[in-house]
Amino acid sequence: MAEESVSTQFLSNIIGKPVHVKLYSGMLYSGVLESIDGFMNVALSETREHYEHPNNNLLKKYASDVFLRGTQVMYISEA
Repeated sequence: MAEESVSTQFLSNIIGKPVHVKLYSGMLYSGVLESIDGFMNVALSETREHYEHPNNNLLKKYASDVFLRGTQVMYISEA
């Protein structure tokens, strides 16, 4: 059986933790990582939407979960 890659370990370790997800469009979503799959589809809760950087003005705060399509995800980082 192959060992888990470092990126797979990282992603499984941050489920349930605050993260930043940057999209190719420049939008940045900050929230709690609820789930992620092999296609980098991401589900976040307690999500806030910013443009480019979390210090920029808040554009929107979501009351429900947010789903981000993996083809649009540039990166995911722990907040």
